[in-house]
Amino acid sequence: MGQRSVDWKKKIIRRLDKEQRSLSVDALLGMLKVKRGERPAVLLQLQQMELDGMLVRTKKGKLRLSEEAVGRPAVLLSLSSGFAFVRLEDTAEDCFVPGKALRGALPGDRVLVHVDEGDKRGPSGRILKILEGGDHLFTGKLIQDQDKSFQVMADRSIRYPLPVKRSSVGSACPGDKVRFLVRLDKQERALAELLTVYGSADSARVCADSLIDSMGIPCVFSEEVQREAKESAARRDSLEGREDFRDRLIFTIDGEDAKDLDDAVSLEKTETGWILGVHIADVSHYVRAGSALDAEARRRGTSVYFADRVIPMLPEALSNGACSLHPGEDKLTLSALMTLSKSGKCLDVRVTKSVIRSRIRGVYREVNELFDGTAGKEIREKYREALTTLRSMRSLARKLKQNAVKRGTIDFASTEARFVLNEEGAPVALYSRISGEAEELIEQFMITANSAVAQLAREKKLPFVYRIHENPDGEKLQELVQSARSLGITPAENNRRPLPQALMEAAKDTRFARLISSRLLRCMAKARYDGEPVGHYGLGLSDYCHFTSPIRRYPDLCIHRILSDYLAGSGSKALHGRYDDFVREAASSATSCEIRALNAERSCEACYKAEYMSAYIGRTFSGIISSLSENGMFVELPNTVEGMVRLESLPESELTYDGVASLTDRRGRPCYTIGEEIEVLVAACDISSGRISFVPA
Repeated sequence: MGQRSVDWKKKIIRRLDKEQRSLSVDALLGMLKVKRGERPAVLLQLQQMELDGMLVRTKKGKLRLSEEAVGRPAVLLSLSSGFAFVRLEDTAEDCFVPGKALRGALPGDRVLVHVDEGDKRGPSGRILKILEGGDHLFTGKLIQDQDKSFQVMADRSIRYPLPVKRSSVGSACPGDKVRFLVRLDKQERALAELLTVYGSADSARVCADSLIDSMGIPCVFSEEVQREAKESAARRDSLEGREDFRDRLIFTIDGEDAKDLDDAVSLEKTETGWILGVHIADVSHYVRAGSALDAEARRRGTSVYFADRVIPMLPEALSNGACSLHPGEDKLTLSALMTLSKSGKCLDVRVTKSVIRSRIRGVYREVNELFDGTAGKEIREKYREALTTLRSMRSLARKLKQNAVKRGTIDFASTEARFVLNEEGAPVALYSRISGEAEELIEQFMITANSAVAQLAREKKLPFVYRIHENPDGEKLQELVQSARSLGITPAENNRRPLPQALMEAAKDTRFARLISSRLLRCMAKARYDGEPVGHYGLGLSDYCHFTSPIRRYPDLCIHRILSDYLAGSGSKALHGRYDDFVREAASSATSCEIRALNAERSCEACYKAEYMSAYIGRTFSGIISSLSENGMFVELPNTVEGMVRLESLPESELTYDGVASLTDRRGRPCYTIGEEIEVLVAACDISSGRISFVPA
């Protein structure tokens, strides 16, 4: 048998890291116990590591490890008084860093960290250097301590009150929502300098203003952009070259409060199946490439939806006017006409420029009432001409859903909040939004169109912006399966179905459904935009894009522009020359804008929930334990509100999180487990940060 090769590179790094000092070559070779015959190979390895920048030679000729050799890139997540946590980029694992090892780093900084083994709580380490500084801008609430000195409590990332630079306070008052810059003083202590004062931090509306500002979300259209939008909306263009579908039964179905109606549907039965029509507002006709309007839409990337407002991607003249598919009005559209078999399989798609006239402004609630038989006379009359078509649509949507399950679509457990606001913009009611058959119908039709159009683009070799979702981390997935089995959840073994889908189905009717869903999301890559057709794992589709919402998403507008040129006769080569750079840049910026919008929407929703629950402080509610940590547990109420119950507020002593689903006592017996019902009392609501605190009732 041959001798096993030695990984000298790994041994060299391990030894120098352990010694924490420079070593001569001879001393290093001696410590490594290098034999005479191995010496040339090790010397060659040392030379290569020096060339690669992993080793540094001192003036005396000794060798030491460079910071890059022992450091791992990370981002500083949170700063507490005396310690911090960084998130390692290569594993997404959190690492503890003591205060003395921070090297002046602040939240948001990208750093190089040396990771030690740590203990059962996780890895610990020290920061070697700051690779890239963050903007160090934060929002929070201005407070005063007992000595009347001003401090600011950050909404997130900084976990202790920071002293405020006295000269920056101005007319700000305790309790104000503020934006501030963090600097280090000569003693490397963090100091806050106030930049903006928004008003009372006890108003979620004010907190939303600060979120928009701090996240850099554009919310005011310039005069030039407004003028372009109005001129474009008022333009009366020829219908030449467009297919006329105004005599077809086409209608929209949206939420009651929706104003940007960008998709309409039609359905025709054939001898072999159906022709499903998805007709999308032809926004690219109004927003021309190179215009100020296009540049602004690209900068925004997406519309942002808050409880009290919408920050649209396009001005109202287009988003709620010319491009919105209002009933009884002639509208320019890009139509995807899909030929489907009786089983719902897409056999062919034809994309065409068109003009439609929507017959009905459908509403989800009303269509759901038609489906469940509770609709009154007025609603039945409104949909009279569409009743037969709606029944066919319902039948087709069920087949499409069955097909989605078969191909491996993952049905994550989630809840969505719906607020009712008073005239002052304060929340007075909060519900869990229920999705019915009408919502599912439109979702399935849009997914079918998005997939069919993406497949067409790939087959025709068009430059395109695809919506992709890469495969999950296999190792993390197997770890989750083992955890699920310890809870009695065993996914059915079926080689034709993806493991995540089987796992969610096994957990579906158990109290651990939310736990498995959230852990599964952590195993999976984030969906994003890309110029390559990688496929969409979560939907189980090899081709996918976003085609159906160009009023509120820039990637949809991009591909409408490309499809329009293709339909006008441009060949693949010409299109690649015109759009390749554009597609690459648009995909990247749209992904960034989407992440920014999602973070803003979640943060704003948390502030509104905290304001709503502040009226119920001292009241008792029944909730479900939704998640656990070393610090306590989160309890979710039926209205979607989630609050923290800290470990120290629980009557039991020495509770420990078992890392799976329970807080256990000293003997390892579960005292609190995810999915259990618990009575809690609302103890505190911090509207500024969106944090809600519960205690056991």
